[in-house]
Amino acid sequence: MSPRNLVAPLIIMLALCDVDVLDAASPSDDDDPGFEDFFKTNDKSYENVPIKFHHPLPKWLRGTLVRNGPGQMEMGRRKYVSYLDGYAKLHSWTFPGDGSAFFSAKMIKSKSYLSSFEMKDMSPYITFAGATPPFDVMEKMMCLMRDLDDMNVNVFNYLNRTVAINDVWFAYEFDLHTLNTLRPLIPPIPPSRFSHFGTIGKMSSAHPVQEYGTSSRFEVLATMSIIPGIKDRLSVIRISSLDTTEMVAEWETEETRYMHSFSVTPNYVILFAAPYRISITKLIEACSVKEGMVWDGNANTTIYVVEIKTGRVHTLQTETVFTVHHINAFELSDGRIVMDLPTQKSPIGFRYFDMSYLFNKTARMDLVSKPILKRYTIDLHTKTVSKTVLKSGPNAPCAGELEMPVINENYRHLNYCYIYGQVINYNGKGFSHLALVKKDVCNNAGDLMYAAPHQYFTEPWFVPMPGGQDEDDGVLMTSAFDGDEKQSYLAIIDPKTMTLTHRANMPTTVPYNFHGRFFDLP
Repeated sequence: MSPRNLVAPLIIMLALCDVDVLDAASPSDDDDPGFEDFFKTNDKSYENVPIKFHHPLPKWLRGTLVRNGPGQMEMGRRKYVSYLDGYAKLHSWTFPGDGSAFFSAKMIKSKSYLSSFEMKDMSPYITFAGATPPFDVMEKMMCLMRDLDDMNVNVFNYLNRTVAINDVWFAYEFDLHTLNTLRPLIPPIPPSRFSHFGTIGKMSSAHPVQEYGTSSRFEVLATMSIIPGIKDRLSVIRISSLDTTEMVAEWETEETRYMHSFSVTPNYVILFAAPYRISITKLIEACSVKEGMVWDGNANTTIYVVEIKTGRVHTLQTETVFTVHHINAFELSDGRIVMDLPTQKSPIGFRYFDMSYLFNKTARMDLVSKPILKRYTIDLHTKTVSKTVLKSGPNAPCAGELEMPVINENYRHLNYCYIYGQVINYNGKGFSHLALVKKDVCNNAGDLMYAAPHQYFTEPWFVPMPGGQDEDDGVLMTSAFDGDEKQSYLAIIDPKTMTLTHRANMPTTVPYNFHGRFFDLP
């Protein structure tokens, strides 16, 4: 069934649910009213403001959804070049379990934000893509001394301590109930068998992954050489708490490659190192992460498979491909490892978050590349890697092009069926045409999608129903923006049917955000 044919059934379902029905215009409409408002600054603060849904909430829903992303795109005379650099802002929705719900929103009071606010200009720190007007030579020197400070990508919890994180070995702890910034922190780096002389250990992953059967998390640390003749290296580190870490494995590499996420099975940690290398020289010269990364379209992607128990590292090669987000990985009965990834031909997708692209209606109608959902099967005995394209089913012809993937976390490390994600350009009309999809990797006839005209969605999050028998027993939540009404809202979607069941309008605009997580209340 095409996206156009899905519109009428969706509208009927919404009407039956007594939820505000969205305009019945065709989702294939080229127009995108209000889209640019989804990416504009909003630094307003709110704390536990009551919000109202149009239908009673599920009685079992109890916890807090926290989303992290940019909240402010300029300071004084300067503006960020890329949306990826915006000053971090947290948004949360708390469900006490009694049918009520509360909304909070606060900027992260990072060192870079506070110093910029005080001087009424953008304080020089390392950015992803720089600022305009650009930093001068002296300001670039200050950038290098201050590193990257903006934790605007994700949130995670370590033994009831919640942190905001980015792709660096650094975090800001915040209060889950008030969203107040508590302190900057650096988890201890465990002792290494290699010398630290001439190296910088900074780059990490914004997606820690829980260890199977424990409360610990795995994280990756990249250590880069700043002196010729000294090799770079990678480390896999177990984090039991923000004060307790343990080295699982470490090994030398010829270069450091950008890795935003990774996969974990009960016995392995799997790193997918695409040929997108970090040049420390270029990074220092530009004071910009984007300018410091080099894509080699002729090089293979390297896969590192780390044995958790022994620390042994297996190195394999596969096709030239780029990936940002891992979905899930699991082990087959014969010992092979299966890993699902949304892949790209190159890192070109980063340019879609340039402000000059987002605020140019003509430009954002043109997307050169779309993700391709692939399954990689790794055989350590034969040292081979095979791949399969996970094609879209008839009920959601764009499901195989999803990004921002999430799953039922109860199925992490296990053989599973369902992926939920966001699809940009779902109907070929450009960046502003967004859909949410459910991809069934066990049977693509189970693929489903939700799209509505002039409605813009962020990454969804799956909240499992306690005691649920099916993998898709629960609800799907997404921070959304109504382009016609210029209204932010939290959408709750039934993952079994991918239909909207609950909507609560927000007292303020919630800008487009990157990642988040649902935390159970104690």
